[in-house]
Amino acid sequence: MIEINKLQTNNIKSCIGLINSEIDDKSFFKALGWSINQIISQFNKNVNSSFVCFHNKKLVTFLIGNLIFIEKVSEYEILFIYVKKTYRRKGLANYLLNKIYIQKNKSNLKKIFLKVAENNFPAIEMYRKNNFELLNIRRNYFLIHEKKIDALCYGKII
Repeated sequence: MIEINKLQTNNIKSCIGLINSEIDDKSFFKALGWSINQIISQFNKNVNSSFVCFHNKKLVTFLIGNLIFIEKVSEYEILFIYVKKTYRRKGLANYLLNKIYIQKNKSNLKKIFLKVAENNFPAIEMYRKNNFELLNIRRNYFLIHEKKIDALCYGKII
């Protein structure tokens, strides 16, 4: 059974543990600048609007994002989505995206946007399948393992 909830402070250790359980993922997120302190500080932001996904009461994926209000409308910025390796390609990230879409009426949500590393092909494929459009490219945006990687900026009007 899949259950999606707002990410709470008591989920932080589980989220960090999920990333840390995969050495490659741990170093990738660290290279992107997402340290434990950075994740914890995300929860102190007024715009934080993050979600967790449980499968049979076990945390298996989460989304870190911001809900930004501009006058009477809002935009959602996806900072990152993490899915445990054994649960990838099973549609769980889509559940998290759907949770954002549900906010449309509650918060007058008009747009979702994100940046993704140009070599993160599974994420790019997932965003394209969810009708996100490439808006622009930020050259040499990420520094991952001492290599500069372009960021693809995607957006979706709701």
